[in-house]
Amino acid sequence: MPRMLVWVAPGIVAWAVLQIIAVQSLTGWREEKAKYGFIALGLFAWWLPNLVFGESGAPEVEQGVLIVGFPVAAIYLAVLLTAELVERRNSKGLKADG
Repeated sequence: MPRMLVWVAPGIVAWAVLQIIAVQSLTGWREEKAKYGFIALGLFAWWLPNLVFGESGAPEVEQGVLIVGFPVAAIYLAVLLTAELVERRNSKGLKADG
């Protein structure tokens, strides 16, 4: 199991950084959508008891979901943050023109 945590750690770190940035800087509809980034944390909470108390069920599926969950959530948040930046730049451009 510890070897698997090495694979998961970069995704968790990327997700955590992007989630913090998203919560602090997103506005409008993207602020509401950023809450879905916490789904990855739910996946981790689902898997953690199996690590602590022993494996049960389908560990390969659980590990796959965990390994993929955080990077997918990080990509989702990156897309939201990019959309926010594009909208802010467009808004500043319109203010400068008008």
